[in-house]
Amino acid sequence: MNNLTFVFIVFISMVGYSQTISKQVIGAAGKTDSASNLKMSWTTGEPVVGLMVAGDNQLGNGYYPAMDIQALSVEDNTMSLQIKLYPNPTNQFLYVSHPDIEVFGIQIVDLNGKQIHIGTISKDHPQDFSTYSQGIYLVTIENKVNNQKNTYKIIKK
Repeated sequence: MNNLTFVFIVFISMVGYSQTISKQVIGAAGKTDSASNLKMSWTTGEPVVGLMVAGDNQLGNGYYPAMDIQALSVEDNTMSLQIKLYPNPTNQFLYVSHPDIEVFGIQIVDLNGKQIHIGTISKDHPQDFSTYSQGIYLVTIENKVNNQKNTYKIIKK
């Protein structure tokens, strides 16, 4: 009976061992430092994570749950580069030109993310920048016909 118990314990330990998942890291750099009872390890890189499936269930491997990542869209929503904002840098007015479109939506944001202006701009009515502080602004121009947008970096002198 002792031999049967020994075989059973060995079998159980082998089954438990075969279920473990090795955690590996691909790293360009890394180090382990120790001081008294403290140990710190770090790496620069990404954990090796693969999609693991058991039956119909997706499994994680200790780093984060396995994900089935898909691209949301590969559609290019930018307008044709025929649109021009000038002059850049500016100190007074910002003009827009396009061969076909006359009126655009405009949004002006500073580099802190604060919305400075939202409205419309046309070929005949430029945007007045004279009251803005010197700096860099992100100007988003929107085609009102099909809602396509381009963002430009404009410098105010």
